[in-house]
Amino acid sequence: MKLPIMLRQTHEEELDRVINIIVEKNRVIAVQSDELAIANRMKATLQDRNASLNEALTIAEGKIKKLEEYVEKLEQVSEKKTIRNCSLNTKLVAKEKELKKLDEANKDLDKANKVLIEGFNSANRSNWCNEESKRQIEKLAYDILDSEKINKNEIASYLLDIVKYMGGGMPIDIKINDDIEK
Repeated sequence: MKLPIMLRQTHEEELDRVINIIVEKNRVIAVQSDELAIANRMKATLQDRNASLNEALTIAEGKIKKLEEYVEKLEQVSEKKTIRNCSLNTKLVAKEKELKKLDEANKDLDKANKVLIEGFNSANRSNWCNEESKRQIEKLAYDILDSEKINKNEIASYLLDIVKYMGGGMPIDIKINDDIEK
C-alpha cells in the first residue's frame, strides 16, 4: 500500500514498529505452526501406537481369559488328584496296617512251625528208635529160636544194640531254613 510521503514519514516509525510486530507475530505463528505440525504428527503416531496397544491389550485380555480358564481347569484337576491321592494314601495306610498284622501272624506261624518241627523230630526219633528196637528184638527172638545152643555174648550184644537205639538214634531231622529272605 502506498501512502502519501508526508504521512509516511510521520508514521514511518509507527509503521516499522507495526511491521516488526507483524513480522514477529508471523514468525511466532510459523514456529507455532511448526510445533503444531510436530504435535499433529506426534498425535497421529500416538494414536497409531494407542490403536496397536489397544489391539495388543485385547489380544492379551483374550489370552488372560484363556489362561484363567486353564488355571481353573487345572485347579479342578488338582483338586480331583488331591482327593484321589488322599484316598490312595488312606488305602495305603490300611494296607500297611494289614501287612503289619500279617507279618505278626507270619512270625507267630514261624514260631509254631519251629515248635511243630521240634515235636516232629522228637516223635521221629522216638518212632525210629522204637522201630529199630522192635527189629532188633525180633531178630534176637528169631536167633534164639533158631539156635540150638544159646550164646550169652550174642544175646548181650543184641541187647546192648537195642539199648543204644532206645536212648536215642539216628533219625532224619528236619532243619529250619533261616536263610529265607523276609
